[in-house]
This record gives sequence, C-alpha cells and structure tokens, in this order.
Amino acid sequence: MENLIAVITDFGTKDHYVGTLKATLYNNNNEAKVVDITHSVRPFDLVDAALKLKWSYKYFPSGTVFLIAVDPDPSAELIIISTEKYYIVTPNNGIPSLMLEEEPADSVYEIVADHYFIQGKGHFRGRNQLAPIAAQLAKFQSPFYLGDERELSIIKRFRIPSPKEIAPGKFECLVLDVDSFGNLILNMENTGKLPKKAIINGVEIITASEHFKNYKKGTCFISINPEGHYQIVAYMSAASKLLKANRGTKVILEF
Repeated sequence: MENLIAVITDFGTKDHYVGTLKATLYNNNNEAKVVDITHSVRPFDLVDAALKLKWSYKYFPSGTVFLIAVDPDPSAELIIISTEKYYIVTPNNGIPSLMLEEEPADSVYEIVADHYFIQGKGHFRGRNQLAPIAAQLAKFQSPFYLGDERELSIIKRFRIPSPKEIAPGKFECLVLDVDSFGNLILNMENTGKLPKKAIINGVEIITASEHFKNYKKGTCFISINPEGHYQIVAYMSAASKLLKANRGTKVILEF
C-alpha cells in the first residue's frame, strides 16, 4: 500500500516533537497516511523500540514505510532497509533486529539525499532528516534515489535472551516488557499449553488462564499476551507493582 507511514518514537506527547515530525511528513507528501504505533518508547531504549516494531509490523499492508525515530547515537548512519513487503527508515542502531528475524532484509541503503533534509534547525534527525526521506519513500516506493546501496552486513543487529530450561519442564525466563497495564510480558512464547506455576521474587503463582475472568482484584495469574508471549497479569491491577518486578526480573515457569 503506497503512502502509508507507521511511526515509532520516544518523543512522548507533552512536547511539540510528534506534531512537527508529522507536519514534515505531510509537507513532503500531502497524500501520506500516517499511523502512530507508539510515541512512548522509553527514552533511547533500543530494545523497547525493537519489541514494539516486532509486535506491530505484520499487521500492516505491503508497502508500508516504518519510520523509527529513536536515536541514542547521533553518529549512527541513517539507512533504509527493504524487505519483501516493507521499508524501514531508521538510524543504524539495531532496532529492526527482531523484525528482521521474521521478515529478512533484501537490501539496505545509506541515506544520501540530503537535499530533502530540513536545514539549519538544530539537531533533530527524526524530524529534519528521517521524516522527509520516509515521506518520499512512501510516495515513490523505491529507495534507489534516496541512498547508496550497501552490503547487508552493515545492518547492526542484536538478540534478546532466550529462556533457559534448567530442569525438565522448568524454564528460567526474564521479564521482557512491562506494558501500560503493568502486565509482565516474558521472553518465552506460547508453547501450546499454559504453565502450571510461575515463581517471581519469591512469590508462587499457580493460577493460569488464556482468558481474563472475574477474579478478585489484584489476583495474579499466568496468561498469554496478544503477541503470543506468556505474561503475568494482576486482575484490574498492575502486576509490576504488586510483584515489584520490571524488565529483566527473573521468572521461573514450570509446566
């Protein structure tokens, strides 16, 4: 689908940054359709941005341009990655890593078309450099005139830790993400059955359900998040607060 741009940033919504980035997209492509995936990535957090991209890209139609404006390293070159279905406009800092495990890169271009950049407005690469390029790419569906092709090996990548089987049917996992409800999303995907038990910070959780039911408020149970990862939920409450857990907290799952 031409002219669809999906945006991930760590800008938040308090300031004018999101608004001016989107204005720049429309100034460069007034027929663009812009979807906000999230502007609430933790500041400069590459893993958080990578997860949000991995969990969202597959719901978008072919031809979508993903604009990633999370940029902790201003020395990272700006690139366009093409896959079979999509384009990613991003600093070369590893954020597409998890998406590319499922949707491999076909080509990568280092952005050189600086005549599209907004000049003389301070250091704001998301708005001044990435947004104009994403707008042009959404319109023309080709990176050929926007960058110089490079070897795929230049794409920076990282992996997230995998769960470890420490005994038969017993896995050491990590909290991968804490969503806005305080649900603890683990780094283990659904194996087709629910765990019998979770242990986190000395607390045993022995209730599991694929569906939210009328539990007593604050009851913790094991469930599956919308993207197929096991999660620990507190009914009508925040498991992260009740269990004093955050990203990186160890969790034992027993099946």
